[in-house]
Amino acid sequence: MRQFLKSTFLFLLPILVLGILEEFLLRHIPNDYELKSNYLKVHTSEIAVLFLGSSHAFYGINPAVVKEKSFNAAYVSQSLDLDDDILEKYDTNWKSLKFIVVPISYFSLYSSLRHNDESWRLKNYAIYCGIEATDDVFSHFEIFGQFEQNMDKLYLYYIKKNSLLTSSYLGWGEHKTMMDKVAFLNSGTIAAKRHTGINEEYFAKNKVVLERIISFAKQRNIKVLFYTPPAYKTYFEHLDVKQLNQTVHLMADLAAHYKNVTYVNLLKDNSFDISDFHDADHLNKLGAKKLSVMLDGVIQQINLQNK
Repeated sequence: MRQFLKSTFLFLLPILVLGILEEFLLRHIPNDYELKSNYLKVHTSEIAVLFLGSSHAFYGINPAVVKEKSFNAAYVSQSLDLDDDILEKYDTNWKSLKFIVVPISYFSLYSSLRHNDESWRLKNYAIYCGIEATDDVFSHFEIFGQFEQNMDKLYLYYIKKNSLLTSSYLGWGEHKTMMDKVAFLNSGTIAAKRHTGINEEYFAKNKVVLERIISFAKQRNIKVLFYTPPAYKTYFEHLDVKQLNQTVHLMADLAAHYKNVTYVNLLKDNSFDISDFHDADHLNKLGAKKLSVMLDGVIQQINLQNK
C-alpha cells in the first residue's frame, strides 16, 4: 500500500507542478479584466460618469471624449447583475459619481452571464475583479478554463510576445479588424437570432436588478441614464417585436416612475449609418465617438435641467 501511494504521488507530482506553472503563467498575462479592476481600485472616488454594460458599451463608449471624468467598466457579455456587482463592490468609494450609464439592449432583460454559453467568463470576475460571480470552485482557477484558449493565450503572449489587451486605459474597446461586406450584412440576422428568446424569469429578475441599481443611485444622489444602443438595419429589422416592445415599455415606465432615471432609445437613430458600425450591432471607432458625444450631450442637458 505504501509503495502504491508513493508511486501514485510520483506519477501525479509532475502533473501538479505543470498545473501550478500553467496557472502562474496564465495569471501573469495582462488582461482587460485586471486592467479595469486596477483602475477602479485607484480612481473610483474620482469618476463622475460610470459606463457599465455589455459589448455594446465596451466597444461603443469612449470615455476620452466625455467632458467629465468617466470610465468604461463594460465588457463583452457582461450582464446587468454583474453591473450591479461592480457598483456594490466599490460601494462607499463613489464619492464623485454623478451618473451611472447603462445600455439596455434588445437582449439585456432576457439573459444573465451566469446562465448562458459565455459563463466561462465568470472566472475572470472572480480571479481578477474580486467579484464572487459564481459558487463553482473551479471557476477560481485559470487552468480549469477552456484548454485550447489557454494554450493560445500562452503561445501568443510568451512565444509571439503579443499583447492580449483590447481595452484602453479608460476601459474602451476598439475593434482592431474590419469585416468584409458580406460578413457585415449577415451579422445582423445572425446576432438578432442569437439575441432573441423571451424568458419571463430572467425578465423579472433583471427588472429587480434595474430597480436595485436605481435605488443604489438614488440613495447617493446619482442620476441613472439608460439607453438602447444604435444598430444597423439588418439587425433591428430582424428583432422580435414583442421582445423589443416589452423592453422599451419597461424602460419608459421606469423613467416615468423614478425622478433620477432617464431613458433614451437610439436603436434606430438615423444619426448612425453603415460607416459607424463594425458589425450590425457593434459600433466602430467613428460610431463610438458619435455615441459617446451624443450621450454626453444628454448628460449635460440633464445637468442643466437640475440646476
